[in-house]
Amino acid sequence: MLKPTRIADTASVNQLIKLWAARYMPDLSVLPAEKGQFPIASLMEYATEAGRSQTVEQARRLLKLHCQIAGLKTNSLFSYLPNIVNLAEARQLADSVEQVYSTMLEVYLQQPPPSRYLRFMTVSSDVFSRLALSALMLPTIIQLAEAVEPAILQLQAQHLCSSNRRSIGFMTTQFHFSTRELLKHLSPCEQVLLSPYLKFVEEQVCIPWQRICQAAEHYSTVSPTFVLVEQMLPNSQTIAEEVYRQASGLHGQSCSQRGAFSNPEIAASTIRDLNMIQAYLWLCLLENDLTPIEQELLPLCQMVFPTVGVSWTLVESVLQLLVQEIQARVKPDQLSLLLPYTRALQARFAAGVPELPEKKLLYL
Repeated sequence: MLKPTRIADTASVNQLIKLWAARYMPDLSVLPAEKGQFPIASLMEYATEAGRSQTVEQARRLLKLHCQIAGLKTNSLFSYLPNIVNLAEARQLADSVEQVYSTMLEVYLQQPPPSRYLRFMTVSSDVFSRLALSALMLPTIIQLAEAVEPAILQLQAQHLCSSNRRSIGFMTTQFHFSTRELLKHLSPCEQVLLSPYLKFVEEQVCIPWQRICQAAEHYSTVSPTFVLVEQMLPNSQTIAEEVYRQASGLHGQSCSQRGAFSNPEIAASTIRDLNMIQAYLWLCLLENDLTPIEQELLPLCQMVFPTVGVSWTLVESVLQLLVQEIQARVKPDQLSLLLPYTRALQARFAAGVPELPEKKLLYL
């Protein structure tokens, strides 16, 4: 959940901001080869001012339709819960989500084009990444965060004040579906360039990376707590992917309402959720306060997971794998800092079995 956050200019905060920004590097490895070579010219063409304008124009044409489609899918997914979001609220949510994306597209459109000489390079994607990736990255991440913050805060204010506070789960699910629908209609090069922005927006709604950076304000860069968080943040994605791999081995044949656990779309959302849980853990550690887990993370998980047919037994099983993986990656002298929070995290989830219609749960 996003909260208004003043980002201080301290060494500790700036170090975490760099780690936060590194999450949104374009993934050039997914681009298909053209005549056996990495498609530098095509990528650079889409990164020009004209290319970005073309992408934004197309995305804006698609936004209204696909935000509405995502809303219908989300509404269908949550339909068995009475009064979760009424029809008028669902339409308003789709319009608000569209506004967040529109603001993001404005930032994308304003980025300076990379050097025109890059298009004449004939190198592998690895070499190109080292030479040119900085020209394709997000703008200063705080600039992007500040640009989309008003629209996201307005969206949250509208829907957290709706008749059912569990609508926060509805909102985050709609962003996930909207991102997926929009990407389907972009070319591979456009997907590479725009995906970091879409990923940023989706995570900004539900993962408190920005608040983690702010929470480091009062720590020195040699503080044991700060060192632990700084050490673990760059590993969040790797940890999430490894935990998903382990969970797939245990539960790979299981299915929810959205598909099999091994389905690529389920994998992507599961890995995002594992990143989210880690982020809340580090936020609580830096703030020395379990409130974010108790009042934000746990209620969101209680809402979303059973809704898509995932049993709480499976949630606790995957959480156990996550805790084990995190603890295996810290130094022995850091465990005393970590254990009170991982134990509290598991205890809160163990005590927080959601009270939702049992007939909708698939015990995996």
